Amino acid sequence: MKHILSLYSNNGTVSYADYQITLKCRDKCKDTRFGITVSLTEWENDAYVLLPACAYDANRMKKSFCSYPPTYEVCELGDNPAPVISDIPAFSTENEEIQVTSGDMSVPCVGIYYKEKKQAMYIFCKQECKGKNIGFSVKSGQIGIQFPAARTTEYRMCRSSIPSTDTGFESEADEVVCAPLLIKEFNCASITEFFEYFFSNRKILCSTPAPCADYSDKLWSVMESHMNEDNYSGEYYAETNKKWQCGWVGGGMSSLPLLKHGCGLSKERAIQTIDFMTSHVSKAGFFYPMIDKGEIKDDGFNKPHMKNAMLTRKVGDGLYFLFKHFDVIPPREKWVKAARLCADAFVRLYEKYGSFGQFVNAETGEMLFGGTTSGASVISALVRAYQFFGEKKYLSVSASACEKYYRDFVAKGITYGGPGEALCAPDSESSYAMIEGCVLLYEATKDDKWLKYAKDSLHLFSSWVMTYAHRFPDGCEFARLNINTVGSIFANAQNKHSAPGICTSSGDAIYKLYKYTKNKKYLELLRDIVSFIPQCVSTEERPIYSWDTPQKKLPQGWICERVNTSDWEGQRGLGGVFYGSCWCETTLLLTFSEIIWNDEISNALKLK
Repeated sequence: MKHILSLYSNNGTVSYADYQITLKCRDKCKDTRFGITVSLTEWENDAYVLLPACAYDANRMKKSFCSYPPTYEVCELGDNPAPVISDIPAFSTENEEIQVTSGDMSVPCVGIYYKEKKQAMYIFCKQECKGKNIGFSVKSGQIGIQFPAARTTEYRMCRSSIPSTDTGFESEADEVVCAPLLIKEFNCASITEFFEYFFSNRKILCSTPAPCADYSDKLWSVMESHMNEDNYSGEYYAETNKKWQCGWVGGGMSSLPLLKHGCGLSKERAIQTIDFMTSHVSKAGFFYPMIDKGEIKDDGFNKPHMKNAMLTRKVGDGLYFLFKHFDVIPPREKWVKAARLCADAFVRLYEKYGSFGQFVNAETGEMLFGGTTSGASVISALVRAYQFFGEKKYLSVSASACEKYYRDFVAKGITYGGPGEALCAPDSESSYAMIEGCVLLYEATKDDKWLKYAKDSLHLFSSWVMTYAHRFPDGCEFARLNINTVGSIFANAQNKHSAPGICTSSGDAIYKLYKYTKNKKYLELLRDIVSFIPQCVSTEERPIYSWDTPQKKLPQGWICERVNTSDWEGQRGLGGVFYGSCWCETTLLLTFSEIIWNDEISNALKLK
């Protein structure tokens, strides 16, 4: 990949040799900067641009300039609509340049893939220079790396045009400042090969040992008590706000580990939870996505044109986990009937539209917003429906959908539609769902094709997982707690925070993929993810405090989803949390149940 390197500084001489950039400062200065510009001389206009956890194919989508939570406009709906994002850093008609910092990314690097020439490049860096995050800018034919970041604009929620506050570092006369930088070029046949290279090299420059996996019977007891004291509504397990949300954030999911491993009270309430979910089925056969104080609500944020909208991912999660409950106790007749109704509803949806879509009218089964990878969790649900009911239509639809989703999304290096409030922003959740669906299809069919698809999905998913211990600003909460960010996972390209665990899964499908392929790097990825989560639990012995003024102590057992390495919520948000309890608690419970207390997996991960 032909390129020209240009070096610059406002204070001294810059050189590049032996895989590092070196600045020899000229003067004492409070605002020293230096950098490198890589000019790509044979740029392809449709080149794939990767900034891990930040931009996938340069986020080339139509922008919707709206406030949070963003929703689709009437004119944007349809069976097969053009993808839409909020105002996040992206190549767009308004501004074909992306400016971010290392804190916005899981791995500080830039990847470029030429689809026609079949050539690829990665530029790997480290997080910081003299205590400040470095910066990345990408535009047509040019990659810029700044030491430290020198954005012209910053990103806040759904707004990418906030004036920058970036400043340089303080330097002394004749001071020498070094920054590692690796440029890797290679021939590359496809996007999936491009991500396979990333997966194999993501720790090449920015890597830290994973934290200690601090799981204990005491921690389980803390979490179980929290669920019973704070998250039980009187009818079901939910979040602390007591709203029922099927799937996604834990509805019908947190009940599984409590049913398997909880005390008598927890088991009784887990059964009540499944009773509640299966008692609330729409006319079309889907589980309702949200119920608040007995009132059925939709996922449309009160928009009239989104009336009765359900996020397909949520109901796919709910159905998949319902079958997992059947593995623990004999299912009640009502549960089985509801499972069949929901599975059949998804079959009808796919047969009519060729997709599970992202938003569907729960009552009529009409597609509201099609496309996206939101329905990836339905693939797993229908495999389980086939295994439970023995009807081949479920397996046939599951395989057809997985083939389509792989071709339309994974093979193109982007998945989106998993979250319900991020439009089509690329996300990690739907890429993990693809791993799970592919692995289950392999188990059901023994067709090696599904293993290849699972591996390609995992390589894409890995780009959302942090590889190093981020240095947080002195004085912030995560610096005080000495949080090691290895294994934390970015949610999506709109909500720019990393988080404790996969939303919402233990990651056991990654272990299964390791078992079938013997690739030890898959095991390492899972170990990183599992090891990170316990650090983020607030306990009496190790409380976590919010960023409020005055600070609030998170109650015992609470986990906030925020692992803010990015300044997307301002300087206050860096290394801090809001006062809240989140879906991560469900992920922790599932990790106990499916990873820690599974002797085969925990021994393979060397967690005992």
